[in-house]
Amino acid sequence: MKAGTIAVAIVGAGGLARAMAKALSRSGGAVVTIASRRPAAAARLAHGLRKTTASRKIEDAIAGARVVLLAVSDRAIAPLAAELSPLRRSWRGVVVLHAAGAHGPALLAPLRARGAATGVLHPLAVLGSGRGVLTTGAYARIEGAPAALAAARRLCALAGLVPLRASGLSTPSGRASYHAAASLASNDVVALLAAAHDLLVRKGVKARDARNALAHLASGAIATVRVAGLGGALTGPVARNDVGTLSAQLAVLSALDPAAAAAHRALSLRLIPWAEAAGRLDKPAARSLRRVLARGPGGSRTV
Repeated sequence: MKAGTIAVAIVGAGGLARAMAKALSRSGGAVVTIASRRPAAAARLAHGLRKTTASRKIEDAIAGARVVLLAVSDRAIAPLAAELSPLRRSWRGVVVLHAAGAHGPALLAPLRARGAATGVLHPLAVLGSGRGVLTTGAYARIEGAPAALAAARRLCALAGLVPLRASGLSTPSGRASYHAAASLASNDVVALLAAAHDLLVRKGVKARDARNALAHLASGAIATVRVAGLGGALTGPVARNDVGTLSAQLAVLSALDPAAAAAHRALSLRLIPWAEAAGRLDKPAARSLRRVLARGPGGSRTV
């Protein structure tokens, strides 16, 4: 093996395994072996990637690895760790990482008991569909024993990931907060787009046009956040103190999609402090908006 490269075994052949394998292959700094309970899937994943091969047996893949990444579903991690534990005579000097953002290294306890340094490397990226990629500059949560942290940082550097720096993310509350933040910024955004999509389709817009139009709009909002910050990206009736438009939105949503109405009301309330901080709303305007948002379309108080 060329000096400076690291031997990595990836166990799994889903979206995360694919994204990590591709990223490590691009870097050229790792020799990767992929193994899965579905050998054909591992072979397809490895095909065409430099310094990457597939192994038909998991025990062969991990035999010479210095870092083992368990790229499997959260619920499969602990059983897999117990299964892997006896497959090496010694795990000393080996780092084992899992990628469950909501959990800590404890899922790998059987391997730690055999001498492995255990930890977590969870990319903050959309990968579950199998189509996701790790773009340079994406972030990741890492934690674990010192050797595991060092290995996770090295993999992040090779894959173009940026480790999040916050000691509070390595506690049960911190992990839950991190995972909740990830869901808010990904799955919940998809849910909001789905609600917006249904509104447009209900009024005759073709589904493909609705999807593309809203994805374009959402992408623009996110791009503006990156450049101008959260306050600088504000637009719409809250930022303009347009009570009439906001009331009309809530009325139609309450009639057509009450769940979306509740979400829009709650999220609009969340925007008010940011609009105040950005100088878009003064205190009387903010109070007026809060009163409108605290009441349903019929005038009854909802919050």
